[in-house]
Amino acid sequence: MIYGDEIAPGPLWARPRMWLKSEWDSRMILSQDYVSAACALAVEPAARLLQLDKSERPQNLFELTLRLGLENGAHHVSRVTAQTRPQVWRNNGTETLAAVTRTMKEGVETVEAGPFGTVSLQYEMPHPLPKVSVIVATRDRVELLRTCVEGVLHETDYANLELVIADNDSIEAETLRYMDAVAADPRVKVVRWPYPFNYSAINNFAVRHSSGAYICLLNNDIEVLESHWLMAMMREAVQPGVGAVGARLLYPDRTIQHAGVAIGIGNAAGHAHRGLPEDQAGYFAQAHIARGASAVTAACLVVAKQHFDAVDGLDEDFLAVAYNDVDLCLKLGAMGLRNIYTPEATLIHHESKSRGLDFAPEHLERYMRELEAFQTRWQTTKCIDPWHHLRLDRGSEVFAT
Repeated sequence: MIYGDEIAPGPLWARPRMWLKSEWDSRMILSQDYVSAACALAVEPAARLLQLDKSERPQNLFELTLRLGLENGAHHVSRVTAQTRPQVWRNNGTETLAAVTRTMKEGVETVEAGPFGTVSLQYEMPHPLPKVSVIVATRDRVELLRTCVEGVLHETDYANLELVIADNDSIEAETLRYMDAVAADPRVKVVRWPYPFNYSAINNFAVRHSSGAYICLLNNDIEVLESHWLMAMMREAVQPGVGAVGARLLYPDRTIQHAGVAIGIGNAAGHAHRGLPEDQAGYFAQAHIARGASAVTAACLVVAKQHFDAVDGLDEDFLAVAYNDVDLCLKLGAMGLRNIYTPEATLIHHESKSRGLDFAPEHLERYMRELEAFQTRWQTTKCIDPWHHLRLDRGSEVFAT
């Protein structure tokens, strides 16, 4: 199967809208039909499925392309190959839902309609639940830490977790009293890192003191919104071949801060769909579906500890603060693992409230040094992200043409 990009006419005098698609993504095809309106199928494998008994044969075009794609993959042609009706991409949700429901019969707990004609598929979880070590690096700012910790311990419905607080030399009495108090919870461990701030080293140190089969890196300025956030991430993380799993993160004004990371934006890496109001479709609902991604942010990231260890964790030497999470994901990808973004886990991120911004004068030299190291290692000034079409603007995080 091959598939191409689409164009749909806009309202009077408006510019036509192009759907410049990602490369083949076996997770995204379970969330959205981005193939069947502009595809070509090899006759023999398609005929084989269409000649099955009525109860087994595909019931619509998307089910046919879905089953062919899951069996054999597909190839994307990076050019417009079809003109479609306006909004057709979001108006076929009933058929899309039916096709995924009929196709995914094992290992799935629920398949439900998602926003904008998409599908929300929830994988089954193994029993017993794997243990997750939630790692929170912090320094003072007890008001942030308290919100984060209370959310993990008392507003999260994942039963088998531990919380490892990595204290980077806090000095405020209230912070120290709070950490002493919360350490009385048997699920909590406080470890000390009394050295200059190095995000990678602090988290690697905390991971070495953890006991879970899975690691959840969580910023201290994260606020839990929904109790199922960790379960939703783990449903993806336990699937075969999965590396890192990232959540949908919102700014306090409920616009998107993170919906996956695209390599090459700004000649480095950028947050896809940043600034989009959470209830708007944006670029073909890409922020609203579970899908692959080149990378996800470590502000809220789940990964199997064995995979984290296999790539030597976060880079302490050259990426102490910036781009270490993207580098981690790219290392996982180079190992043959797939990174996944899921909006089923949605949290608030009070971004950089505790450590400040990379572009502050006191941080700029360090940031530029790390940017150069990241660009050199992954050739980000040249590469094309599989989920960010070569015709999209590399200077924009909102997928502009």
